[in-house]
Amino acid sequence: MCPMPRPTITAEDVLRCDSPWRDYEIFDGLPMLREPCGGWADAVSLGISGPLRAFVRERDLGWTVASSQGFLLARGPDRMLAPDGAFISKERLPKLPRSGFIPMAPDFLIEVRSPTDSWEAVVEKCGVWLAHGARCAWAIDPDRFTVAIFRPGEAPEILRRTGTADARPALDGFTIELTDVFSSLE
Repeated sequence: MCPMPRPTITAEDVLRCDSPWRDYEIFDGLPMLREPCGGWADAVSLGISGPLRAFVRERDLGWTVASSQGFLLARGPDRMLAPDGAFISKERLPKLPRSGFIPMAPDFLIEVRSPTDSWEAVVEKCGVWLAHGARCAWAIDPDRFTVAIFRPGEAPEILRRTGTADARPALDGFTIELTDVFSSLE
């Protein structure tokens, strides 16, 4: 018996108001379900996104977005991903679109491992972001109290439980103390 072929979809398919694909990312035309994470993963995402937004806003550097913002990275077949939080500079995106996907990778982003994700999948997704132009990506595992920082052309920086994570070169000066991120989880 032959397996059923998976449907291919486009960014426009996801955006339709009657779309069955509204909670999906697209990887080379294939729908990939983005399951709600909740719990520690959501607390960590918010614990970083809040200070990120404040930092960017105080300096009028650009835009910060949450996990519902998709980024259209490729067309034909489409690749649209959504990080758990991200920053896009005003230099690269002078105006935030009123709706729809942003047609580029963010400058800086976070990917937080949810209970249904493998650590390897989160790390691989950070690699995909860098391949599409992101300048810094943090992979975060709340269960292991770990942050892996990825930058193009550099070895990953791994921090466990303590230390300071920074978003250079994408967002010079933005740092987070890991004790602030993880202390409320235990």
